[in-house]
Amino acid sequence: MDFVRKAGNIYADDLNLWMSLASYKLPSPKVKSEAFLPGGGIMELDVPLGSIEPLTLQFNLKGMPPQVQGRFGMSLSDRRLWTIYELLQDELTGVRRERIITMRGVFAEADPDEMKGRGMQGYAYHIKSITDYEDVVEGHGVIARFNFATNSWQGYGQTVGSAVDNRILRIAG
Repeated sequence: MDFVRKAGNIYADDLNLWMSLASYKLPSPKVKSEAFLPGGGIMELDVPLGSIEPLTLQFNLKGMPPQVQGRFGMSLSDRRLWTIYELLQDELTGVRRERIITMRGVFAEADPDEMKGRGMQGYAYHIKSITDYEDVVEGHGVIARFNFATNSWQGYGQTVGSAVDNRILRIAG
């Protein structure tokens, strides 16, 4: 069992959220596709379009930290840096590695927990409009990198939006 995710922490710009962090869900790249059923065909096919769905970071905090609530954004110019630090461990050898995921996105939604008498309630936060994303694992380098402005995605064994593609499409970034 190599690279087991053992623990994690989130920073909002330079604000360390570890004291109130309950959970988080990393953005998950999903290929954009279009269903196609040829005339007279009996089987529909999802055809990959060579692009990905928008990325979203979700996390839950206990309490209502004003320093986080005040980072709400309504345009791309309100993007902020969100950094996740994870501890990865090889269970057989005990080797520990650092994983750092950075992204720039807009704090677009805060969904409060239902209040149920006394208890530790908080908020679910959603970071959307992610324009920059990088996932780095110590000893392995960049696992994935996405940049909206340069029209490029690399990682998971793929390079999309290469210099050749951008040249043909006259995309400068």
